[in-house]
Order: sequence, then structure tokens, then C-alpha cells
Amino acid sequence: MINSNLSFKFSDYINKRPFNQAFPWIGGDLQTLRDTFIFDFLQAKTNKKILLPINNILSEKFEGDYLLGFLELPENFDCFKGIVLITHGLGGSTRRFGLKRIARKLVNNGFGVLKLNLRGAGSARYLAKGNYSARCSNDIILALKNFRQLLNSEFKYSLKNREDIPIFGVGLSLGGTILLNACLDNSSKNSKKLLDGLACVSSPLDLLACSNCIERPRNSLYQKWLMQRLKRQLWDGFKNEGLLLPKSNLSKKIKGLKTIGEFDKNFTAPSWGFKSLKDYYYQSSPIFRIQSLIKNLPPTLLIHAKDDPWVPYQSTLNLKNSLNESFNKLTILITNKGGHNGFHSNNGCWSDEAVKNWLLSI
Repeated sequence: MINSNLSFKFSDYINKRPFNQAFPWIGGDLQTLRDTFIFDFLQAKTNKKILLPINNILSEKFEGDYLLGFLELPENFDCFKGIVLITHGLGGSTRRFGLKRIARKLVNNGFGVLKLNLRGAGSARYLAKGNYSARCSNDIILALKNFRQLLNSEFKYSLKNREDIPIFGVGLSLGGTILLNACLDNSSKNSKKLLDGLACVSSPLDLLACSNCIERPRNSLYQKWLMQRLKRQLWDGFKNEGLLLPKSNLSKKIKGLKTIGEFDKNFTAPSWGFKSLKDYYYQSSPIFRIQSLIKNLPPTLLIHAKDDPWVPYQSTLNLKNSLNESFNKLTILITNKGGHNGFHSNNGCWSDEAVKNWLLSI
């Protein structure tokens, strides 16, 4: 449960520091695109490569698949706060500027950070067959289990022999949906939560609504940009995907993809055992399961902007309006402005600062 005094302090912090968009990044689109125009000079000081074994898709067996993470620990362990697992969004990886920026802020404030490439993403493409989905819960659950074991062995001395290290999660966009689903799907005999706290920024709760939004004519350039990244992800894993289709058929199938819905229908849904695109979107949308499985969630923060051009905020608002005292583990912040994973203010990224302060308050 959230410590009520600390939770009050966070609410007080938010009330005193509401989000105000910074010039010239005015409006949802410029807020969303801002990081695209920034030169990336962020470098981790002590990145350690971590390989986390996972089972094959839809299998209970380990067949040589791994997730690749990069662990960065703070220089001073006197005020060590725990470790934060950070996951990226659709078509992203640990190379994304926004992910590296929030990781740097958390490390500077006493947290260790594990930046995780999801199945088939980024430089981890060669380590696992297939691609991640919005409900790749088994990947996350097993990766965290193996990571905890790694902490208790290889990093025990570095962490001063602590065995009660809290592990939090921060998910950006679809990365937050994935962590939410993993928490909801996790079952433990001792009622231990998968994570000790979870913050999601601009994360879709209803995938069908999100798909319909991104396919609007005004979002055609966004979708084209995202599809270029997703197609590249498929090509980079050609040897693995080629096991499913002859080379000529695969080439034609990839080139013919024009929408994210088509990508999910032809690759994501069947790869993860869903009966159809509609079935995949419904089964992978946390909004339909949160209330019935609230006991599985740790203290959770959701941040969303009303002018997000990619992910409609309505599901997040509906969830907020349905909350009562029994849902006090959920904190939901909905801002008028901010775009998608934007929240750029005159004092830097407001959502990064809000997530950091919320983690310090739980």
C-alpha cells in the first residue's frame, strides 16, 4: 500500500508544479516530436550488459532466447533507493533518447536502472526469436525472476549484501502497457507483487482505440514513421521470421504492410497465439482487467495528456472516474497538454521529474 503521508507529499508536489508546455514546443504534435529534433549526447557512465534467459514464445521451455538489458548503478550507495526497470515503446529500444534521459535522472537520484530491450528490439534482435507484443507477460515475469537471482549472486557485494532490494518499473508508451499486463498476469503464492511500484507514461489501456486513433488521416505521417521502424525490426530478424515463410513470400508480406493494424494482424497476433487481431487487442488491453485484478498491482502511477495524438486519454480518464477508496494504490495524472511522451517544460521533462518524485514517495 502507498504510505498515505508520502502520497500526500507527492500530491502537494504536483499541485505546486503543474505541467506547463515550453515554447516553442506548443501543442501535442510538437511536444511529441521534440525529442526527434534533439542531438543525443546522453551516455551512461557504467553500463553493464545483462543477458536474461526467457522461454520461447508460447513455450515453457528455454530454447536459447534472451532479453538484453543494460544495468547502470549509482556511484554512491549510501542512499541507494532500489532498481528501476525501464521499458520502451512500439518500434523502440534502449537507444531512444527519452528512455536514456529518464534513466540518467533516476541514477542521479540514487536508483539503479535496468534499461531493457524487449524481445526482438534494438541490439537484442539476434538474441531471441520473434517480436514482443503488448502482452508478452511471460517474457517480463521470467526476466525479472532471473534478474533478481542475478542481483543476489553477481551484484550482492556491490549492493552491500542487501537482499530486500526493491525493483520498480517505468514503462514508456506501449512499454507501460506491457508492464501493466505482466503485473496483472503475475501470480504468487506469497502474494508478492511482480514490482514494488510501477509508473506508466502515455501508455495505451485500450489497444483498439489506440489503433483507430493512429490510423486517422491526420496521423498518416506518424504511422508511416512507426511502420518504417517496425519493418526494419522484421528485416533485422529475417533469419528467425524466415522460418515461418519462404523468403519471397516474407519479402512481399513485409513490403505490403501499411498500417500498425496490418503488422499486428499478420505478425504479432498469430505469433503470440491470439485467434485474431480483435482478440489480440481485447486480451492485451489492461482497461478490461484492472478492476478485477487490482490485487495484483503494486502502487501504480499513470500519466497521460489530453492532446496525445497517438493514444486517446479517454480510457485513462474513465479509469480515474471509476476509482474509489479501494483503488488507492492507483495515482492517475491527466494533463491538458503534453503530447505523447512529451511533457517538455521550461524546467526539462515534467513527466521524468514527476515519475522520479513519485518513486521517492512510495
